[in-house]
Amino acid sequence: MGNIVFGQATPQIHIKYSKLLATYDFVQKLSDYYPDNKSKETFKASKYNVAEYTDLLIQFDTLHMVESYHFQGYPSGQKSPVSTTALMERNLINASSIEEFKRLSFGIIPNTELLAFSNILSRFEPVYDALIYQPNKEKFEEKLKSLDDYVQNTHLADYFETGLKFYNAIWDYSVSIDIAIIPSISDGGFTANAFLNNAVSEVPLNFAHNDILFCVLMHEIFHNVYDWQSLEVKKNIESWFLANPSPNSQYAYSLLNEALATAMGNGYIYEGINGKTEKDQWYNMKYIDQMAQAIYPMVKEYANNKKPIDNHFIDAYIKTYDENFPEWTKELDHILTYRYILTDDENDFSYFIKNYRYANQSAYGTPINQNSLDKMKQRPITKIIIVSQKNEIKLEWIKNTFPELKNWTYNTKKEFIHTTDLADKTKLIVVNRINSNFKELFENTFKNKKLD
Repeated sequence: MGNIVFGQATPQIHIKYSKLLATYDFVQKLSDYYPDNKSKETFKASKYNVAEYTDLLIQFDTLHMVESYHFQGYPSGQKSPVSTTALMERNLINASSIEEFKRLSFGIIPNTELLAFSNILSRFEPVYDALIYQPNKEKFEEKLKSLDDYVQNTHLADYFETGLKFYNAIWDYSVSIDIAIIPSISDGGFTANAFLNNAVSEVPLNFAHNDILFCVLMHEIFHNVYDWQSLEVKKNIESWFLANPSPNSQYAYSLLNEALATAMGNGYIYEGINGKTEKDQWYNMKYIDQMAQAIYPMVKEYANNKKPIDNHFIDAYIKTYDENFPEWTKELDHILTYRYILTDDENDFSYFIKNYRYANQSAYGTPINQNSLDKMKQRPITKIIIVSQKNEIKLEWIKNTFPELKNWTYNTKKEFIHTTDLADKTKLIVVNRINSNFKELFENTFKNKKLD
């Protein structure tokens, strides 16, 4: 498998500014659900802070626009669903007017939501223009030009092509990668995310570290490249992980996407641009950062030699995990990055969302019944079941669902937390709660967020 080329001989990366996307970002920042920020401060101090506009913001917060669909047949967690928000944001980037956006987006979400959303953007576009764009227009245009020049002078398209070969991913060079820049009036760092064939970055006007910005943008784009791998490539990679005898192979597999994107974007491209690797942290999470740096020499060798990921690479990757980080599968901060939680009390979800905020793969369900247990069993991620109602019946269901528990004995009237290793090489944590507060029971059992 490889690149598919129609027309263009090289990949195209374009930098652009989208007034519609910037207006959408502006409206999001004015939402009551969004933390305080300079855009919100500017709006509240302006003549536009009146019912005509605040009522529209209230309406914006009630719109239901988020749906997604999944692709069948791909290994669990290895193919991202397509969301309606991604499709609509791409249309905001590509459209030159609200009318064109509505035409492109017709049918993606219900018409009532699309028309209300479009009306809000149309009404707020002149507000954004007056408060944010026009007062900073000269600086905006300078920033955009400097970023566009940087893309051309650093040959990011060549790095993108190297990434395609390394990931063994298919791409049509006639479809460009469009990076939308939203210049920000806020101070501090930048944001970056990628979806479909787009990347978006909000960049402060005083931000000068273009090398770091584009390494992070390419990191995000490489997540897309990983997602574009064909079903055949995805199944090959899965088979190599499944064939490896390491007890850590599943958690290493779950870490693969982030480790590769960091090694390529924050490692390989950073070194290519600056002539040396970054000495400090590459990613603000130790598992991703340390694994990426540990595999970087191998990633660099493959990228330099235009070699795609193969069985040898995967075996060496797992060996690196085993030899350097064997204790990670006992650390909750790591294994709860990939989690499926079933509970009788949906208030338990907030504990994990608050205390284990980074979740690369997550699913939440209630109530506990045979159907939900069977569904959970199919997902090769950490499984936590919190029983607090009809304990005797539900613990019996759990025992019968997981063959690894066939010899498990327990006292249904006594509170406990039981952990076991499953055949899919993930952890199962069963919590039997009667009177205790879940937080206290969980944290008293797992001191320092570690399994025994």
